Amino acid sequence: MPAASTRVVVYRVRRANLAYHLPFMTVRTFAGTAAAFLAVALVCLTVAGWLGRIWWVFDIASSFRVQYAVLLLPVALVSLLLHQRLLAAVSLVALVANIAMILPLYTSKPAAPDGNGRLEVVSFNMNFANEQLDSVLESVRDSGADVVFLHEGTRVIERAVEAADLPYRAMSARRSGEKFGTIALLRVDADAQIVDFQVPGIAVTVPLGDRNVEVLGIHPLSPVSRERSAERDEELNAVAAWATAQQLPVVVTGDFNVSTWSRGFSLISRQLVNSQFGFGVQASWPVGFRALSVPIDHLLHSPDLTVVDRHLGPSLGSDHFPLFVTLAWASK
Repeated sequence: MPAASTRVVVYRVRRANLAYHLPFMTVRTFAGTAAAFLAVALVCLTVAGWLGRIWWVFDIASSFRVQYAVLLLPVALVSLLLHQRLLAAVSLVALVANIAMILPLYTSKPAAPDGNGRLEVVSFNMNFANEQLDSVLESVRDSGADVVFLHEGTRVIERAVEAADLPYRAMSARRSGEKFGTIALLRVDADAQIVDFQVPGIAVTVPLGDRNVEVLGIHPLSPVSRERSAERDEELNAVAAWATAQQLPVVVTGDFNVSTWSRGFSLISRQLVNSQFGFGVQASWPVGFRALSVPIDHLLHSPDLTVVDRHLGPSLGSDHFPLFVTLAWASK
């Protein structure tokens, strides 16, 4: 074969090989670029979640530890397959860091209960614009709970509660002139008082077996600005001080507007036990975007107590799921 013909054949073969490999190269390049972009973003967000003291927005970044872990796993695997070893290593470190913050909620078990009674507490941010009030009140009636806190209760909701003939007496902590507040539904033998934090809470003294417990329902401000974030943290600090000052064992519950991994949550959880231990994340908000849901509805308690059951109920027209917790005295 003449040299010129040989060159033409070689050229055609190379062009055919390039055409064959080009789609694979394009996919590989795209996957590598996407993995690198996601890895950098997720690692930065992971680190930002520990820097809430520097900037309030960073504290919000701490809320999505589960989402970071879920996304970092495939990113690390793709990076390994594409031989991007440094990127894979950094992604794996960030993945392990996030898992380390989530895992104790599943592996740390609550203390064993004794046989001296049970206390059932419900906390529900029912949303001031809720159009399913009848369903909410029916759920409250069926719960059989000892104490129920309904957050974002308006005057309309207060009237509906009064007219529902529930087996509770109602108490509201809505300040005059404000759109909504917290409503506590109490058994006959419970004493209650309003506690004047940034946003008023309601403290209820209830019997648990042969002793009493102080149960506080709160709903701090949502952190949509630097000022509101600071006021929320100020309230959580005040709640921690209140809990320390009580003579009785305490339970604090409500829509805290902080996630489990937030700096704000640590302000109050240093003195009290997180009821999530042994029951998992139980992300409670927002209802309509489950992939982005985070745990911001909480219950914490004194070490004298333990959690027998903890679960989320149906949304019932709210953007939050209600939180149901059953407590008992911890065995000695």
